[in-house]
Amino acid sequence: MMLKFNLLIVIFLMQLPLLAQQSTQTKPAGKAAMCWWYNKPAEKYWEGVPIATGRFAAMIGGKTVHEDIVFNDETLWSGSPYNPNNPEGPKILETTRKYVREKDYVKATAEALKLNSTPMSVQHYQPMGILNIAFGGYNETDVKQYTRRLSMDSAIAAVEYTAKGITYRREIFASYPDQVIAIKLTANKKGSINITAALSSLQASAFTTIENGDIIMQGGTTELSTGRYVGTVIPSIMKWQARLKVIIKSGTASLQKNGGTTGHSIVVTNADNVTLLLSGATNWQNWSSVNADEKKRCNNYLLKASRYSYAQLRSRHLADYVPLFAACTLELGANEMNSFSTTDRIEKLRGGTSDNLFVAQYFQYGRYLMLAGSREGTLAFNNHNIWLNNMEGRWQGRWTLNINIQECFWPVESTNMSKLNESLVYFTEQLAAAGKRTAKELYGCRGWVAHHGTDIWFNTAPTDKNPKATVWPLGGAWILQQLFDHYQYNPGNKVYLNKIYPLLKGSVDFFLDFLVTDSLTGYLVTCPSTTPENNFYTDNGEIATTTMATSMDNQILRNLFRNYVKAAAVLNKDADVKKKVEKALQKLPPHQIGKYGQLQEWLYDFKEVEQGHRHISHLFAAFPDDDITLRKTPELAQAVRVVLQRRGNINKGWSGAWKINQHARLEEPEPAYNILTSMLTEISLHPREEDSKITPSFEGNQGIQGITAGITEMLMQSHSNEIYLLPALPKAWPTGSIKGLRARGGYGIDIFWSDGKLTAATLKVSLPGKCNLRSKTPLKIMLKGKEIKAEKLDNDTYTFNVTSGNIYQLAAL
Repeated sequence: MMLKFNLLIVIFLMQLPLLAQQSTQTKPAGKAAMCWWYNKPAEKYWEGVPIATGRFAAMIGGKTVHEDIVFNDETLWSGSPYNPNNPEGPKILETTRKYVREKDYVKATAEALKLNSTPMSVQHYQPMGILNIAFGGYNETDVKQYTRRLSMDSAIAAVEYTAKGITYRREIFASYPDQVIAIKLTANKKGSINITAALSSLQASAFTTIENGDIIMQGGTTELSTGRYVGTVIPSIMKWQARLKVIIKSGTASLQKNGGTTGHSIVVTNADNVTLLLSGATNWQNWSSVNADEKKRCNNYLLKASRYSYAQLRSRHLADYVPLFAACTLELGANEMNSFSTTDRIEKLRGGTSDNLFVAQYFQYGRYLMLAGSREGTLAFNNHNIWLNNMEGRWQGRWTLNINIQECFWPVESTNMSKLNESLVYFTEQLAAAGKRTAKELYGCRGWVAHHGTDIWFNTAPTDKNPKATVWPLGGAWILQQLFDHYQYNPGNKVYLNKIYPLLKGSVDFFLDFLVTDSLTGYLVTCPSTTPENNFYTDNGEIATTTMATSMDNQILRNLFRNYVKAAAVLNKDADVKKKVEKALQKLPPHQIGKYGQLQEWLYDFKEVEQGHRHISHLFAAFPDDDITLRKTPELAQAVRVVLQRRGNINKGWSGAWKINQHARLEEPEPAYNILTSMLTEISLHPREEDSKITPSFEGNQGIQGITAGITEMLMQSHSNEIYLLPALPKAWPTGSIKGLRARGGYGIDIFWSDGKLTAATLKVSLPGKCNLRSKTPLKIMLKGKEIKAEKLDNDTYTFNVTSGNIYQLAAL
């Protein structure tokens, strides 16, 4: 066994030179190259290509004479640890509930907003620095045969061009193992590399020094004191440091004092090649502490990385990244479009040209971005971008908890990136620690709670004074659905279940205290309650948002309570609490169908103010949960369909991506595909002037991850105790394959199809049990080449016993 394992390692290492060769080709070759490439530099920030270590991020624009690489650390924010909770919270809560009982929803809405945090909004994510590189020996007019690319297969960005007869190459990657950004500059003529490298920053406090030949830049963050922050300034006491090391082969390197934007630069003359290593760190330690040593952190990153050659750093990076990315592959055929630049392909898509390879690459882009932005030991992926080049950020750069962060993680389990769940666990542990204070001070409850947005200080109070979003205490409970889902995909992992159990129990404790009995119906209800981010008309025609027991609240609590009961049973813990939760579960309001045949959004069948609202919060039960399905609850599934019809065609960003998943669960391939194709080129739900029109947009990011999840749901679903192969295959993908999927219950799945029908599949089993498998194509099921006995539950569903460690072959009859 050990000999076999070592042989596999040797084979993998032998492939690294091939990956290196692929990443330096002028135009990407190969049938399945997952690569974006362009024939001109980025003209604005969002036209660049993103790289990151999970924590430390940069955007590569690829300019030829003056390159500016903006780099950021996920923990660099304005402010410092603060308590956002209103001490009058319990009194405000009781008054709000009084208005709701009296059905004075307008007054309830106004009163509930008094629960808002101080300051009104969360702190801002802020940029760290800019690596400025000036290239000498040619002018922009000399540049020819330019290409820049991002290889998703290797997570390496590259730039190549000729100038005055010399070919220049630039390769950049962000290393998770070594937590640095590494850059290699080469040319095909010795002595041709001439650069001036410096560090600068948008932070006014930044300054540079020189230490052992390295440029060191350090500073703080900028306080927020205007607009929503007037009179409630949180002191910015965060500190950060960045370090740049320049390593040359031949030529000369000299220090130029006061040559850089912030003080100093390194001048390289006539070098054969140059390696630049960049590190950065902050003093953030956790939600309540900034006691880390940013200087030591930053220096340790650079010191460790500089012990390796560039080739060794590159190999370490590839050895870490490639297996993770290659774990799931999608082939949809028709790869001839790869000979066109990505920008040309986007224009062709806008003109109506089909490009199935672009679909496969976009699927992988969602995975690439997650691997770049959310690794073990880092915080959860920041859905409003760790890539940033201004002082504001989108939505303050916050983590938004009422759909956005959750959607980012939708493809993590099914597309074989389960390690990334660790970052969400770490994030939620911080959220729960801060949320315990909010639960007690704001609501007088046990346990922990979080609302619709948070920052690095884990403000868990209501924020923004937005009546449609602010007072919604289900943000943390929704995240727990994703965390428990990790267990569903790995149901034998009691160690993990033990780890998240305190988070589950803490949330359950809060809601057992927070829920109240409605005297009219006898239901246990959340109060106050809103539905992100819609509002309704009261009986007298006024607009309000605050009521009791909105459908999304009930659905998330039903999911939370079910998951807690299962966890407590598996771990044999807290039998008394388990009984209370089981009783509470039975008293939650049921799903209801409204006057239009729609799944009701509120406890009462209010008329919505905005019928075509972008949010579809009350469809949580259909996806990502499976409380409503076509077969278990057909009438409710039809009511979900009516909601989608009434919501209309706002099919951009996270909203459109969510609808792809909804249509897939309804087994409606063409509506899902139509939304998907419209989003390939115009994904932004909230477009801005700085957005790119020539590169695949990742504004808000979660839209792309939602698309990745949606494509997966179209090709394979695992819920309601069954696996379904090709449940929503569109006509546009007649032939293809997807390998490396994972299904709930501990399965690995590869699927192959042709002419719109399943041809074969493999099922890799990690736990013994009974497998329920659905397929529209009749199948025979084999183990080691021999057909095994399978019972037919209906025309499409097979059930058969499986044993751990075996691989079952499924073949079309």
